[in-house]
Formats: sequence, structure tokens, C-alpha cells
Amino acid sequence: MYSTFEHPLLGLIKITQNQRARRIIMRACDGCIRVTVPPFATKADIDKALAKYGNKLKEIQTTKVIDSGYRIGEGNFKIEIQEYKGGNFMWVHNDHGATLMCPEKNNYATQQDWLRKVITNAIHNEARRVLPKRLEELAEKHGFKYSNCSVRNSHSRWGSCSGKGNISLSIYLVLLTNELIDYVLLHELCHTVEMNHGERFWAILDKVCNGNAKEIRSRLKRHTPDI
Repeated sequence: MYSTFEHPLLGLIKITQNQRARRIIMRACDGCIRVTVPPFATKADIDKALAKYGNKLKEIQTTKVIDSGYRIGEGNFKIEIQEYKGGNFMWVHNDHGATLMCPEKNNYATQQDWLRKVITNAIHNEARRVLPKRLEELAEKHGFKYSNCSVRNSHSRWGSCSGKGNISLSIYLVLLTNELIDYVLLHELCHTVEMNHGERFWAILDKVCNGNAKEIRSRLKRHTPDI
């Protein structure tokens, strides 16, 4: 289930139903508030959650304008925008990521949707190149086995693992540091052994994270899967 509506006080609300969700999760994103709900959640449940937390989310919500000062990425893959005297948009790739070259005096205000699309596509391409390979390396190193790996434009979570061992990863992982990327991949690999988040799960994850699992998790919480 996916729906979008305009809240009279909070603005655009985007609701996504997740079969594995156990509670309502809300995040402040660029231009909207994203709400992930479990299958059993009712409209009254959503309204109650918005009434309780909506104002706080609205306060911290920021709309990151994409213009000549745009920079994103903390790890090996960074994206930035630079202006030049040419007449066309073009990508320039380097060892640290990619630069979108934009014509001088470009009207960014009218091109926000297009810019987000081309930047998201660049992130998606990098994620498909990097993440499945790294997941395979970590699985081999630590003795995990999984069925398949998919890379998706997911805003609701960094990764997931099904009961059949199918792992799904958010494309936005490639914007994180290597340590945080590995943490998410190892988190999902641990779910191939233990599906819940009980003590046994955390013991397994802590072992493959050199005893730092919960400390790394706390740093991951500062980030959101979005641009």
C-alpha cells in the first residue's frame, strides 16, 4: 500500500505499508514526511502518530535545494555540482565519485525534480556496481550464505533480509562511509542465521563487528536513506 496526502499542518505525507514492520515509523525528508506502517495499522493509528510526533518532525524537516553548492556523500562515493561555461549538463567521474557539470546561470529552481532524478540514477548505478560485490565478500569472509541480493531505491530502511535469505539493499548506502556500509551488510547477513533482533542476533553481529555493533548502529541513526 502506498498513498500520499496533504496534511493541513504538516504538509505532504507519504505513507508506505511494509509487511515486516511492527510499528509506525516516521521520518522527516526533503519536502515531505515519510510514514512506514505495518499491515494492521489503521488510519486512526496513523493520525494519532502524526498528532504526537508530526510537529517535531516538521521542525527538523529541511529541504535540501540542489544547486551549485550541492554536496552529498561521506565515503568513497561523493556527488557534487559545479558550474562551467558550457551549454550542456554532463557528468565527470573521478576517484572520489562524480561531478555534475551545469551551465552557468542555470535556473535550478525549475529543475529540482530532474536534478534529483539524474542524481538518484547516478547513485543507483554506483550501488549496483559496489554493494552486491561487497556483500559477497563479507559473506565469504564470515561464513554466511544468502540466496539473492537486490539493490533498490528504498527510503524506508537501509536493508532487509527475507526468511528465504533474499537480501535487499538501499542504493543510498553508497553515500555512507565504508564502516557504516559494512555494518548494514553484516546486519542483513546475520539475519540469514537469526531473523529477529534478540540477544543471539546481537551476539552474532557484535562478533563480526569487532564488538562495536551497537556503537556503529548509533552513528548510522544520524543518517537517512535519501538525498
